[in-house]
Amino acid sequence: MSSTTRTLRKIRRRQWWGRLKLRRRNERLAINRAEYRVFSQHREDGIIEYLLDAIGAGTGTFVEFGFAPDVCNCLNLALNRGFTGLFIDGSETKCRLARDVFEHLGRSDLGVANAFLTTADINDVIASHGMKREIDVLSIDVDGNDYWFWECLHVVNPRIVVIEYNASLGAERSLTVPYDPAFVRYEKHPSGFYHGASLVALNRLGIRRGYRLVGCDTTGVNAFFLRADLDARDVETLSPAMAFRPHRGRTKFKKVGQAEQFARIANLPFVEVAGSD
Repeated sequence: MSSTTRTLRKIRRRQWWGRLKLRRRNERLAINRAEYRVFSQHREDGIIEYLLDAIGAGTGTFVEFGFAPDVCNCLNLALNRGFTGLFIDGSETKCRLARDVFEHLGRSDLGVANAFLTTADINDVIASHGMKREIDVLSIDVDGNDYWFWECLHVVNPRIVVIEYNASLGAERSLTVPYDPAFVRYEKHPSGFYHGASLVALNRLGIRRGYRLVGCDTTGVNAFFLRADLDARDVETLSPAMAFRPHRGRTKFKKVGQAEQFARIANLPFVEVAGSD
């Protein structure tokens, strides 16, 4: 069985599950109680749906960088809500498989860009695929320069930002790894704990960019921001201390305590992000 056929089967099963969950959802649920997984890795699908319902219909578009063809944050939007958008990844194999699978699904209109992004070219890569406007969802998960990519991104104006935070940096530190255009997570430190930015640092960046923090998924991986000019009064603004969740995979399954996670990487270089919360 080819990789395309295997991936198609997984996607079609999950697409059916996503449609079922859409019908059964209770829109009054709080952000974490709204979690469910269709194609996302950590039940982000449900939170994204919850936030989209809270802010109303938009352009029906997304940009996601850092993805797999059958595990990502925006595929549920494409297949079950008819969204269009752009997927970006540095892996040529992933991108080739995604194009093949999307064509078989009748969604060859979904953009796929094979690019190892840098702050110098990120806006050009996105604009070259026709994304130059307000979009509904921006998803950032690159295990490295996440903070710096959001800071420099200006070609699109997302209503919702989903961005990975590094829970190993704790709930109070305002830190990010220094920008490195060739950043590879496990080459930087074998633990994998050295990457990205803390929740406090991302919240400070979000405030500067006109966004408010509305929560994190319960596995302690992604933070969710809403653009502050949107009318979503039922979605509470949270402080980093209120929203923070420890990384479940590191604390529960790897059995490495929160303090020990940071202790292992404390001697590595960081940039402190100034600002107010």
